[in-house]
Amino acid sequence: MKRVRRSIAIKAITLSGFLILALGMAALLYQRSPVRGLPYHDQFAKGRLSEWQEFGGTWSIVDGALRDDSDERGAKLVTGSPYWTDYRAEADVQLLGRGDAGLIIRGTEPDEGVDSYSGYYAGLRIDDQSLVLGRAEYGWLEFPPVRMPGSVDLNRWYHLTLSAVGCNIEASARALDTGDEAHISAYDPNCPRSGKIGVRAVGSGGIWRNITVQRLKGLDALASAPRQPTPSSLYPTSQGPSPRIYGIDRNAELLLKNSAASNADVLPIASLRLLAVSRPIPVSVSGTVTLTSPHIYIQDATAGAEVSFTQETSLKLGDEVEVTGEAHLDGLSLHIENASERSIAGVVPVPALSITPLQAAMGRYDAMFVELEGRLESKSRSSDPIVRLHLSGGQQEFYAISNSRETAVRFSQLEDGSTLRMRGICRIGAAFTENKLPFALIVRSPDDLEVLAGPPWWTGEHLALMAVGMLALGFLIHLLYSHADERRRTAVLNERERLAQEMHDTLAQSFAGLDFKLRAIRNRTLRDRHSADPAKLQEELQEACDLVRHSHDEARRSLASLRPEILEKQGLSDALTQVGNRMTAGSSMQFKAEITGQPRQLPVRIADAFFRIGQEAIANAVQHSHAQHLNLNIDYQRRQLVMVVEDDGRGFHVDQDVEGFGLTGMRRRADGIHANLCIESNGKGAKITVATPCQAEPFQLLALSSHIKKFGSRRSTGDGKV
Repeated sequence: MKRVRRSIAIKAITLSGFLILALGMAALLYQRSPVRGLPYHDQFAKGRLSEWQEFGGTWSIVDGALRDDSDERGAKLVTGSPYWTDYRAEADVQLLGRGDAGLIIRGTEPDEGVDSYSGYYAGLRIDDQSLVLGRAEYGWLEFPPVRMPGSVDLNRWYHLTLSAVGCNIEASARALDTGDEAHISAYDPNCPRSGKIGVRAVGSGGIWRNITVQRLKGLDALASAPRQPTPSSLYPTSQGPSPRIYGIDRNAELLLKNSAASNADVLPIASLRLLAVSRPIPVSVSGTVTLTSPHIYIQDATAGAEVSFTQETSLKLGDEVEVTGEAHLDGLSLHIENASERSIAGVVPVPALSITPLQAAMGRYDAMFVELEGRLESKSRSSDPIVRLHLSGGQQEFYAISNSRETAVRFSQLEDGSTLRMRGICRIGAAFTENKLPFALIVRSPDDLEVLAGPPWWTGEHLALMAVGMLALGFLIHLLYSHADERRRTAVLNERERLAQEMHDTLAQSFAGLDFKLRAIRNRTLRDRHSADPAKLQEELQEACDLVRHSHDEARRSLASLRPEILEKQGLSDALTQVGNRMTAGSSMQFKAEITGQPRQLPVRIADAFFRIGQEAIANAVQHSHAQHLNLNIDYQRRQLVMVVEDDGRGFHVDQDVEGFGLTGMRRRADGIHANLCIESNGKGAKITVATPCQAEPFQLLALSSHIKKFGSRRSTGDGKV
């Protein structure tokens, strides 16, 4: 019984496993099905854009249509399944700029950048009024464009169709207002087989509406454009029997068949690169001139070649010519020598193929007009007018060579480390690369060079200069700090000396007089204990009391001079005026203050020194001059500050420092601020004048340094006050 149950359980598990595996395989097949999601129609009318993925551009839905308002080169928007194979994409397209706009099919590996995807693109281009079709493979290979009947205009609706069945690609465009129509049919033997759809604009904004995708089955389902080889096809659409051409592989044979359909004698240039013989052979090719000096290069839709003519020619850029000569290969480089030319037409110069340095290094784009980006590593001058740039582009390094004196001058102005975008002729020969780098780019003119970004500021040289500058700045700050600290120490010592002198001249003298008076009273009392005169004793005690009161006044005045808050609150003029009024209050002396000029903010050291000198001068006049009038004048002149304290008292001898006047302290304060102090007295009155240049910056800097040091000392003591 247990065996039966075990057998049933094993069968159930096995069946469940097979069922799960089958469901997984079915889900995987459905996920990879080329018909999943087809047919497709956009949801722009409902305002839905969520199923689309952006790669650059500024996309929005306006009035039920998709709109890109940027002029970005290669803005893309993709959707759909990467497993869609044979299908047709259609849309109404309107151009908003001078570039081109259109559709992408079989798109894979999309990224931001002008040709950063793999797939086919068809669009309308205003520059040459044509319908264009090409293949992007992180580079651009364009099929010969077809001119659009009528014209390609801005703000005009066109119906664009792009189809792929196998390796047959077709594109068509129709003007909705006139019905004018153009077709391109091509065959690509190495085509990508599947991919998503997308919309793309290059150097132009655009509007897209009614985007649809239909599945196609077989060649009969392609658009009504002719599927026979046409002059607009890069590869023929017919793969019928054809004779084998000796020395050329199958791809070259297909190219020659396409050429035979249009001109039996003219070969595509790319077919000549596949020659299996080393000796020169006579050929005829046609193409557009891409460079005229120092050598002539021509290029068709497939490749490029260097041409040497037997006679001097007058070709210019953009000329379409047919060249007949002897072709031979030098490695991967194609040369056509002993050539003659026949002018076909003058056309707009071919646009540059946007490729990566890695693609250029493979040799496929030799002698072609391409566009590259790279970072400038160094530059050197080999000969006049040749300047050689050494650039790095991701995984590859390459040279850029100037082709004219103007281009050489432009090269010389470039800074190492700059990011550059340049156009020119790609060459892989040793004559250009010196066998040091994979390829070189011949830049035709300064207009073919664009600086995308300057060198970064964090170069080694800049960092070294910054370090030296920081060291110099630190040393300067240290010097200023040390100088400020020394000045502060000097100021402290000078203030201590001034206080010592002032105390000696005031308090010490007063206490000495009081000591003398009290000793006299004591001695007289001991000597005349029984016959003391009370009136005389009372008079002497009154004199002692006067000395005490005078000493008290002197002490209060000295303490007040240590904390001049009035100077900080009211300024020099108001502070000295208030000091004078307070000292002369209650006396017969008349005090008058006069302020001339425009009062202004003074440096701290100048204001403090003038306040101390003025305070000392006023105090000396009040105590010693016995004057009736005391005048204070402060003159704010343009370049200096002048203060005059004058009285009409009894005066003094200037050549003698009278005790208590403090003239020495005033002179030291004046010297501390580089001021001129003048003391005048002729026995009747006294006049003290002090003047100093009023240039405050050096003193303000020292004061700031002192405040910084004071702040640091407070933080170090931990009092927490700022």
